[in-house]
Amino acid sequence: MKKKFLYWLLLVPAFFAGCGKDFLVRPPLNQISEESYWKNEQDAEYAVNAIYDALQMDLGYRLGLLMFGDVAGDDMNCFDPNWFVKMDNFTVTTDDLQVEASWRAWWAGVARANSVIQRVPAIEMNQEKKERLINEAHFLRAVCYFNIVNIWGDAPLILKELDQAALMSVKRDPKETIWAQIEADFKAAEALPASYPSTEAGRATRGAAKAFLARSYLYQGKFAEAAAKSKEVIDMGIYHLHDAYIKNFQTAYENSVESVFEIQFVAGTGGWGPNEGNWMPSYTGPPGPYVASGAWGIIVPEMNHANIYEPNDKRRAVNIFEAGSVYNGVPYDPTWSTTGTSLAKYIVGDPPVKTEGYIDGARNAPVIRYAEVLLIYAEALNETNQTAAAAPYLDSIRVRAGLNPLPALGKDAFRNAVLQERRIEFFGEGQRFFDLRRTGKASEFIKIKANKVNYTEPKHLYFPVPQSEIDLNRNLSQNKDY
Repeated sequence: MKKKFLYWLLLVPAFFAGCGKDFLVRPPLNQISEESYWKNEQDAEYAVNAIYDALQMDLGYRLGLLMFGDVAGDDMNCFDPNWFVKMDNFTVTTDDLQVEASWRAWWAGVARANSVIQRVPAIEMNQEKKERLINEAHFLRAVCYFNIVNIWGDAPLILKELDQAALMSVKRDPKETIWAQIEADFKAAEALPASYPSTEAGRATRGAAKAFLARSYLYQGKFAEAAAKSKEVIDMGIYHLHDAYIKNFQTAYENSVESVFEIQFVAGTGGWGPNEGNWMPSYTGPPGPYVASGAWGIIVPEMNHANIYEPNDKRRAVNIFEAGSVYNGVPYDPTWSTTGTSLAKYIVGDPPVKTEGYIDGARNAPVIRYAEVLLIYAEALNETNQTAAAAPYLDSIRVRAGLNPLPALGKDAFRNAVLQERRIEFFGEGQRFFDLRRTGKASEFIKIKANKVNYTEPKHLYFPVPQSEIDLNRNLSQNKDY
């Protein structure tokens, strides 16, 4: 059974004071203060759990990476003007509320991680547990900064708690500085356990730190380092590909052999607004009977997405609903979507859950799967002129999908093959735009092939810093051309 961490710090009332004759002069019981907190092991653990909670905030891993990684790419569209249409057609402005929400989600994670790293060392508690919690905070801070640097580029490097005056005067540091800190934090997190008891499933592990570090190297073009680090994950021997692609998106297989790190969602903790559920089914599902609480089809595949699959690719039926699809005994109606298709992978693996409410899905969201580790290794080997050695790792992904291994390819052709495999394997998982940008193919696929004519470089390589944040701190600079 999936266990949900208890996210108490900053989220619910705390009751620390005992009974006594001084009960009338105690501080408010519904507030957590610096004086009353950071005293024991439980405080430390709750504080770390609060960092995990930041990853689930609105427009963090809850829709945010779908917005930046998929809608801004060439494979997903948004048609609801209240959401990501401006992101889709590259008319997003500095006052965009969705971009602002994402900025605040990731910075909440950084702030919470900084508090743990700064304050937990002074707590008297089990030393091994203390070190583990601090290293979890390093991992989670690196995850937040990884997303910050990929979305906005240059960013303030904040590594400790700051008072209001200091926060209102920070400047953006070069992205190279941010990347160096990301690497340092993930390296610290490599001291984490390789695994946990099932009751602690979802916590950061040694493999997750190594895999994220490999991805970080890849995104920076450090291919030798990416190859070495992804090979370390492979050599751990604890991760494997599922025998079927669909198992990555079924609740029965959450946190299992292919999962390196995923976001833990739980349904039933609330309706619209604050809850611990996954929003994906409601936002991407068709407005038919496929989601028990109803869905809106706000985010749908691009018109041409169905044309990129090879015949017999088993991932197609998992990734998209289209004419001929049947789910839970109900044929898909192409009129349910403006493009005739809908994103399926966050719905199709399980029957509808009748107790789920709007934006309150139970299914976890993958962040890094072992399939990505294999493709990082394949890409990095190819870029270091080891194409023949890279081929089996790419082919393992294709064979799982029901496709034949590729013939021998040259370096450039193999690079394109990896990009194509990532496009299908991670469709709807928030990676496409960033893959196109880091490989220098954003304009080719977004502006030309997807006909998003507003896309221009260098402006749209990164997204605007929210104007509301610049209004608070005039030391923050804006990205070029916004």
